[in-house]
Amino acid sequence: MMRRVSFTVLILLFCTGPALARWDKEDRAYLVDQFRALQDQLQALKAQLDTLGGQVAELKQNQQQLQTVVVRQQRMLQDMDQLVSSLRLGQEENFSGVKTTLNEMRAEHKKEFASLTGKSETGGGTVGTGQGPGGSGVTPPPARPVQGYITVVDKDNTVTVDLGSGQGIQVGSRLAVYRANDPNTRVGVLEVVQVVDAGNSRARIVTMNAGVQPEFSDFVRLE
Repeated sequence: MMRRVSFTVLILLFCTGPALARWDKEDRAYLVDQFRALQDQLQALKAQLDTLGGQVAELKQNQQQLQTVVVRQQRMLQDMDQLVSSLRLGQEENFSGVKTTLNEMRAEHKKEFASLTGKSETGGGTVGTGQGPGGSGVTPPPARPVQGYITVVDKDNTVTVDLGSGQGIQVGSRLAVYRANDPNTRVGVLEVVQVVDAGNSRARIVTMNAGVQPEFSDFVRLE
């Protein structure tokens, strides 16, 4: 009996030994294949990471260049704003000088006219001419319409004009708008909403031609 059991054990050991050795070899081959596959995947991931790193570096360089361009454009816009502001101030100063000169010329014209017609500047009676109402004295020219200029254009559809109570302007007065380079073509209408002083008023836009906005130095005439 013992001999049979020993013989059986020997047979089992003899048969299962090569099987175990063969199973270990197959497992090792499988593991080697899996390891190689993992190595290939890791190399592919590394290549992708290198590519992404290059793209990130390129994006950083482009971002720096873009920031430089944006800063340069901002500086250019600031310079342009300063230039426009200086030009506007210069125009306002020039306009003020021209306005003063025109007022002086008007005053001189009135004085000369008064001396020629023998009438005072305030429109009084004749002085030393001996001409009555029906005489042959010089007939004064017709009164010129009250006109001025737009000096400030606000953002709330209002403007400031150089006409005030001294020219008979009142709240509700209507002013016709003409382009500075075309004083014979009306392009809009303003309505006075505030008389600031004797020489300035604020007015709102009532109507303007299509595509036209009031601009600095445009003519305005009392309707």
